[in-house]
Amino acid sequence: MNFVDVNIVLTFYKSSVTMCSVTEEGAVVFETLNQVEPLELKCRKCLIEDGNVVLQKKYVYCKTCFVPMVTHKFRATLGKSKLVNRGERVLVCVSGSQSSVSLLHMIWTGLQQSTYKRLTFDPVVLYIDESVLHNYPHDQKDKIKELFEKYGLTYRIVKFAAAVYSDNCLNEERYIDQYNDKLKNIFNSLSDLTLKEDMLMKLRKYAITKLAELLKCTRIMTAENEHKLSIRLLSNVALGRGSQTSLDIGLAVNNKNGDKTSLVTIRPMRNLSAKEISYYALFNNLDDFMHSNFLTATSEDESIQKTTERFVNDLQVDFPSTVSTIFRTGEKISEKTSAIAYCSLCQGIMDVNMSPSSAMEATKYSKYVSLMGIKALELSLKDVKNEEANQKNCTGCKCKKQDLKEEIIEGLCYACTHIIQNLESLDDLPKDILSKEKERLQFKRMEEQIKDFLL
Repeated sequence: MNFVDVNIVLTFYKSSVTMCSVTEEGAVVFETLNQVEPLELKCRKCLIEDGNVVLQKKYVYCKTCFVPMVTHKFRATLGKSKLVNRGERVLVCVSGSQSSVSLLHMIWTGLQQSTYKRLTFDPVVLYIDESVLHNYPHDQKDKIKELFEKYGLTYRIVKFAAAVYSDNCLNEERYIDQYNDKLKNIFNSLSDLTLKEDMLMKLRKYAITKLAELLKCTRIMTAENEHKLSIRLLSNVALGRGSQTSLDIGLAVNNKNGDKTSLVTIRPMRNLSAKEISYYALFNNLDDFMHSNFLTATSEDESIQKTTERFVNDLQVDFPSTVSTIFRTGEKISEKTSAIAYCSLCQGIMDVNMSPSSAMEATKYSKYVSLMGIKALELSLKDVKNEEANQKNCTGCKCKKQDLKEEIIEGLCYACTHIIQNLESLDDLPKDILSKEKERLQFKRMEEQIKDFLL
């Protein structure tokens, strides 16, 4: 080894981090990279206390500064748009998850503060008991009740089946077994875990909206955090709910299409990450409860929601800004979404007047090709639809043999269509949904009968 080689090797070992590169003349040059600065151990806010929490691999906070910081983000999200008026009744949904328990604690803390910082709305806490679908501990309901009584807030504990089917669900106990059977029939007829979880979310939303009206609440607060909303955004786009982005992750979602007296769903935890909520619960000694769903303890490849969750979590490990990037991008998309028609089942925005080159029309055409074979390739999408309609006509007449399920599907969004197609019977759906859809069909038939007389 000559002298030049020895110098190169010594230079390499003296450098903590080096990089090899080749110049235009072909010579090998070792370049010293900038060393990564060690993580500061002091809190970045007070600069005095040792850090207890590290966010995004670089932001260090002590316990004393971290809790007020998280509380401020919650209060800022809730108060920047003046979403809740003084004395307004607000339904606070608590599922027992860590995020919902933290939401309840933040609201209770805000009610105990001094006059100028005190929350001024009237909260009504709601817990929907879903034990009929999942194996919860027998004493979980008692523990939830004990937690609510500890805070001294007005609360309601309602069974899921009663909330979906009963008009008097706040005091319903007589037909609860019958309601439980109908609810189980819906999910037993759905073999796909993706559809089961999607249907569960829609029925849960329906039950919460119904209870809010019965309890005379004008606002609903849910505890979805930034991480959960980002996963929901991507999974719902994969399910075909891209037009419903504003309803999925929006801060305030109006359920009555712009009416000032309508019911508004608010997500005050949407700017908090899952890690921030976990440390908040840890520092305040908050115990969460079992909050399972159909995806709990299942394989990562058995549903779209689970696959999306794994995808986001794997990226978040190496790239701490993954969740926030997805979430902020979704916000920009949702601002451009406008509503023309609403789905009868999920009350989400429907895609109407789609161009022939859209992804939805291409998916429908692919479906027709799979069902009709090579014959569909010779026809346009419009001709395929007409051909399908003619096959349903009776012999020698023009009446359509279209059953109720097929008629209802026409008023559903793309994702809800798959759910209804897999249901064995529509009788298990909530009667409010069925009655509204039958009323819509009657108006449609009446319009067809009198359209020739309209100017």
